[in-house]
Amino acid sequence: MENKTRKYIFWAALIVVQAIWIFNSDGFYFIDDSSHFNYNRHYLDSFGQSIGAWHRMGRVLLFAIPAQFGLKGVQIASGLIFLLTVFISYRILKEKNVPYAEWVIPMIGFQPVLFNISYTSLAELPAAFLIVLSFYYYLKDKPKLVLITSSLVFIFRTEYSFVCALYFLIYAYRKNFKVLPLALAGPVLWYIYTTAITLNPVQFFYDMTLHSRLLKIDVGVDWYYYLLHSPKIFGFIQAAFFAAGVIIVFLKKELKSYGLLVLIFFGGIAVQTLLALKGLNLTCSIGQLRYVAVVGPAFGIVAALAGGYFFAKIRNPILNVVLSVVLLLLMFLPGPYSTPFHNKFEIEKVSEDIVRYSRDKYPDLKIITNMHQVANALDESQTGGNTFTLLSQTNLDKTPKALIVWCSYLEGSPFVEDDVTLKEIESIPGIKQVKDYKDTVNNCTSIPVYQFRKEGDEHKASRDLIDYLIADQTTWETIDIRVFLKQ
Repeated sequence: MENKTRKYIFWAALIVVQAIWIFNSDGFYFIDDSSHFNYNRHYLDSFGQSIGAWHRMGRVLLFAIPAQFGLKGVQIASGLIFLLTVFISYRILKEKNVPYAEWVIPMIGFQPVLFNISYTSLAELPAAFLIVLSFYYYLKDKPKLVLITSSLVFIFRTEYSFVCALYFLIYAYRKNFKVLPLALAGPVLWYIYTTAITLNPVQFFYDMTLHSRLLKIDVGVDWYYYLLHSPKIFGFIQAAFFAAGVIIVFLKKELKSYGLLVLIFFGGIAVQTLLALKGLNLTCSIGQLRYVAVVGPAFGIVAALAGGYFFAKIRNPILNVVLSVVLLLLMFLPGPYSTPFHNKFEIEKVSEDIVRYSRDKYPDLKIITNMHQVANALDESQTGGNTFTLLSQTNLDKTPKALIVWCSYLEGSPFVEDDVTLKEIESIPGIKQVKDYKDTVNNCTSIPVYQFRKEGDEHKASRDLIDYLIADQTTWETIDIRVFLKQ
């Protein structure tokens, strides 16, 4: 049972909306994306960095070629993976003859956080795709492909390897022992890759503990944090249908088919909560909402299951159309419409201005800084290039003349290997400050729904709702950047 007209409308709506967001975005997602893009684009200059747990070899290798076509190359490639994820999810429901399986298209496609990262070089979307693909192979009874695809999740989002562990237990219980070694495909691939590059057989194990060794940069989250924010992560309508879908799974005794998706969803919530839990802080995780967007497709499939059964009960064609339009709008408004266009952040604009200044005034000087945004403006690797040089005491000592760019938020950062303070820069003999950038920028203005945010007591309810919807979708910036001339 399927409404083909509605299916084509849903596909068209998702493709058009994503195309609008992609072609109106000349910048990056607000955390990590710009740095990851740099490693993708300059893979051949910095491939040694791709072995690490933060860079994740799967993500780097996946986007290395699209990045050669610039930012749009990565955005379009990621967007295609997103659409493929939705399509595989649709095929899962069709495989089980769920009525009106087309509802999975907006149930996944219009999830706020997943949509926001659907055209980035981040690792969450590829991991989500592999989880969905492994479940599809599970339904098709192809255990080898199940274990291979779920194991490859390891090279994108390591913590979601619990999905592969679930399949391992299932096939072990079924006494299908010959396929079990395939569960190691992802880790073994990463180990071989790391060892081949470093010629160090223990480097892989050291890198895997990176996040537990970094300084904690946040107090952590409460145990209910991700559950509380589930409606804004996955969508309000989707959350309501997901709750109904869980009930349907139990009442219709569909645990064998869909119970695993429910387990994957709550498993993802549990894992991310554990990693960022207050008082525990197993890693430097700061509880970003995007971390659980990986299980968004699993969430959406269960929600669409309920949506399909709901619309199967509606016999009136007019009511069917009206409800379809209303629900689509109710998913779009708190979904894509409440996510930002990825416009350039102020720090990227400042970096471009610094590069213009350097080329105009001091074209022969190195730029010494830890700001990877400057490397992007130069189109050079952030590990070092013709002009870009990492800020370290060693590089300062061996470079007699240079422009030095200091950024306040990087001083004392656990992600900076050699921390050179502002006082140390200012104490260099003959140093001269030539530029200074200070500003506070509200990037929420790049979110379409933000235009309806009004001040005043009479708008408090709508203002609070908008603030809730857009929180952790982008960020404010406090700029304090200083440029020094060393000569």
